[in-house]
Amino acid sequence: MKCLDSINDKVGNSFVGRFFKFEERGAKFTNELAGASATFLTMAYILAVNPRILADSGGPCVAPDGNIFAPEYEECVEDIKRQYITSTAIGSMVGCLLMGLMANLPIALAPGMGMNAYFTYSVVGWRGTGSVSYQAAVTAVMIEGAIFFVLSITGARYAIIRLIPEPVRIATPAAIGAFLAHLGLQTAEGIGLVVSDIATAVTLGGCPEDRRTPIVAYDDACANDGICVFSDAYTCDVLGGIMQSGTTWIGILGMIIIAIFLAYKSHLAFVFGIGLVTIISWPRGTAVTYFPDTLAGDARFDYFKQVVDIQPVNMLLAQFTSDLAGAGLALFTRSEEQRLDLAGAGLALFTMLYVDFLDTSGTLLGLANAMGVIDEEGNFPKSRWAFSADALATMFGSIFGLSPVTSYIESGSGVEAGAKTGLTAVICSFFFFISIFFAPIIASIPPWATGGALVVVGAMMGRSLAKLDWNNVSHAVSGFVTVILMPLTYSIAYGLIGGIFVYLVMEGTFHLLSFVGIPKPGSKKDDKGPARMAIGKSIINPQGDGGGLGEYAAEEGVGNDAGENADDGEDDKEAPMADEEEATPDDK
Repeated sequence: MKCLDSINDKVGNSFVGRFFKFEERGAKFTNELAGASATFLTMAYILAVNPRILADSGGPCVAPDGNIFAPEYEECVEDIKRQYITSTAIGSMVGCLLMGLMANLPIALAPGMGMNAYFTYSVVGWRGTGSVSYQAAVTAVMIEGAIFFVLSITGARYAIIRLIPEPVRIATPAAIGAFLAHLGLQTAEGIGLVVSDIATAVTLGGCPEDRRTPIVAYDDACANDGICVFSDAYTCDVLGGIMQSGTTWIGILGMIIIAIFLAYKSHLAFVFGIGLVTIISWPRGTAVTYFPDTLAGDARFDYFKQVVDIQPVNMLLAQFTSDLAGAGLALFTRSEEQRLDLAGAGLALFTMLYVDFLDTSGTLLGLANAMGVIDEEGNFPKSRWAFSADALATMFGSIFGLSPVTSYIESGSGVEAGAKTGLTAVICSFFFFISIFFAPIIASIPPWATGGALVVVGAMMGRSLAKLDWNNVSHAVSGFVTVILMPLTYSIAYGLIGGIFVYLVMEGTFHLLSFVGIPKPGSKKDDKGPARMAIGKSIINPQGDGGGLGEYAAEEGVGNDAGENADDGEDDKEAPMADEEEATPDDK
């Protein structure tokens, strides 16, 4: 359309276009806007899920006489939950802004799923029943972010990343895609097609809400004191109703709509699919409503009707402690209670650091790989700034009581929609800013509306495996372990650890056996040379003979307007970020 072309030209020639290097990357404003919309919609669930999880910690609420079921305490926890909506939006807004302006990458940030659960249920404990105080845990998050920042700016992070073996790097995009699809198939962030099973861990679900049997952790507290921690996990085996849920079916419909529009190279595919399912799910009195006639549904609808609502964050603001033992820094403590607090907080600090580091590394490498802007050594332009932005976002988020803020793999939906620059992250930041005021609307996007998008993105990211040397057993096994562990352990970090471990053990064994005359087994690949990293069109591979979403964009036209002439296509064969942004030692 001429109108859209005119807008793209004006933005591309403006200060904004020059700052975000539109010409060098072949970016267009409409694609950046579509990518930002897709990314935000696929991760908007964090505005509803994160407050619920973090509020389970009890926050700074104090239970009268230790009674965590007292009405006053219940009311305080509910207030904390509402304040965490604003807190989550603010932390995400600043994180996205930092990533867009500092690193010029289309990657959004928000409090990390998994880390928020670890913060609540493993560190602070449900309603403060853990060994570490809420204040000490928040302080540990701030310290973790500071350490991460030092690793980023000193280049130590780059040295660590280079240690990741080639097959693990190749498999990372596909592994992240499998993780995304796993999220999209479940209930909390998806369509509810895959549910828990007592015998087999997971199984086919899709049962209506009244047929779901919750699964709880039957530990000593549950057995003896009746304190049982409930989660979103449930099974359909007891009451039946498999594949009878209307929400599952419209979620599948949304996924198919997105896939069909993508096949026609529409950059608004994710917006159409998510938006349609959301609108269908809002009216009450239907089998697929997000506001059923239950206490939870009434509460959602009452909040939805407010449309505009700004919650304060006074109860969460700067809940740090001056007790260095509680923060996990003291070398000596005087009491057994302090030593337990030190051990717990120290373990929490270390765990959050390594998980945040590996999660961020995996996400950034995977998405940069998918964009086709990464070299064989795992480096990409402004990588130092990208990791620094992530660390600064974590430090800022801790001021508002958040668990570590990290780069979101859901950004892959924006990359798939054509996003190429940091303007996408800046627009996402604006969306999160708007959500501070329109939290009731944003929090009412049902998970089955976004689940299908996650599955489609996962499928698109899976093509990186085409570049894995499957004839080399150490490459094949380590790559496969990386892919299978990420979704099944619900952790990017564990997937990377598993893949690296397998590769090192196998290669180390081969090396040792070579000393006794047993030659190292080699690949039976053809004469095209060893397996290359799936980098698509990148700095060191300007012809785009790699894989991932970068190759998809080159072959299928994703990220470019339909009907571009042949000259434009030739221009696209140039390295999209190689000219002025080629990675320098300062960016490593």
